[in-house]
Amino acid sequence: MVTRVTLSVVFGLALSGSTALAQETNFRSWQDFPGLNFYLVQQAESWEAGALSVEWRPVRDRVSIEPALRLDFAAGPVSPGLALYRPAGPAAASRAGYAGLGFWVKGDGSPGVGVVGIGEGRSVDPRAYFFLRNKTWQPVRLRWSDFDMPVVTPGIPSLFFSVTNETKRPASYLVNRMELVRSVGPSAEDAALAEAGAKAAKLPDAARPEDLSAFVTGREKLARTRALVAAKKPLAVLVIGDGLAQGAGLWNVPAGVRGRILFWGVLEQELKRRGVDATVTPVFVENAVEGASRMDVMLARTKADLAVIEMSALPLGRDAAVLGVTLREAERRMFESCRRAGAEVLAVGVATLPDRFRRTDEAGLLLEEAARAGLAAADFTRLGEARGKGFQGEYYATADQLNCQGHLFLAKLLLSAITNP
Repeated sequence: MVTRVTLSVVFGLALSGSTALAQETNFRSWQDFPGLNFYLVQQAESWEAGALSVEWRPVRDRVSIEPALRLDFAAGPVSPGLALYRPAGPAAASRAGYAGLGFWVKGDGSPGVGVVGIGEGRSVDPRAYFFLRNKTWQPVRLRWSDFDMPVVTPGIPSLFFSVTNETKRPASYLVNRMELVRSVGPSAEDAALAEAGAKAAKLPDAARPEDLSAFVTGREKLARTRALVAAKKPLAVLVIGDGLAQGAGLWNVPAGVRGRILFWGVLEQELKRRGVDATVTPVFVENAVEGASRMDVMLARTKADLAVIEMSALPLGRDAAVLGVTLREAERRMFESCRRAGAEVLAVGVATLPDRFRRTDEAGLLLEEAARAGLAAADFTRLGEARGKGFQGEYYATADQLNCQGHLFLAKLLLSAITNP
């Protein structure tokens, strides 16, 4: 279906009138980890094909202190997906006293049109439009009346970004310095911000690590598993994982296809694509104590050649009775169960991002115990930090859950541990 668009594009530098004030209301969590609390929303056909129609990553090219967020929209036969920014609370609590929405955009130089909307991307949610033709940073300031439908919410519950159906894909743009503005006129800061953007454009981007071996220790302990993979022989993998392995944060992914996106499902698909008759069986537990109680039964049931043990953090509010030494003892019991069953072990740690909540770091405890036991381990935490501070929003949906991109990257990390270079 073709969508007819009436453009309401407001570039602050092109307007006259009152001078906008300095940035006042920032959107929660946007600055510390650009990309955090973003969710992919796309049509069923894309999910069923296992394709991500939109991807995002923080980049050094920016006008503010924090990295900008680059959004890439893949080519495809269906309508473009959207990137939904939905934090735990409202993105902005109140619009009172503000004239509209402001941000800076850097397009890809194409004649395409970007979309910004208030809400979750439903047909009734207000949206406005901006051009992608400028390959230098430009301010966009939108009055509430510039949106195609009335903005009626007292605050901003969530935001979404996309491109119009008519925009030729692939297409991309960068977004930075999202704020509520008291005026849509030019700001006294605009020239300085544009100059900062021109300087930042020359900075080399922080690329994803290509060689993942630096984030795996004790790889030689998986020699038998690697031999089975190399020979394309049947391989049974048991995954013991917590809420992260269950995909607790991926509410945006349809339940019927979620297994294809979660790291253990991607691992099985990739092994089969390489000709390995692999069976990956996930078992979801709350913590290592529950994992230890189920380990012997599941090893016997699956006859696992490899046990992948993934831990992140205890759920908030969990009773302190299972902390510290109890968790360490449970991890040692799981390792001993694997030894008795003849299964190799790959311990996987995915720590949470820092926020105002205190959680028990099961990922750190697991990796410490694996090192003491001389077992193979994969440290996704270090991998996520490899691009620098603040760039982990590429992988995390929330502070304690990975997004789709994070699960795909975690699967690549595990694959690197059990395949020969």
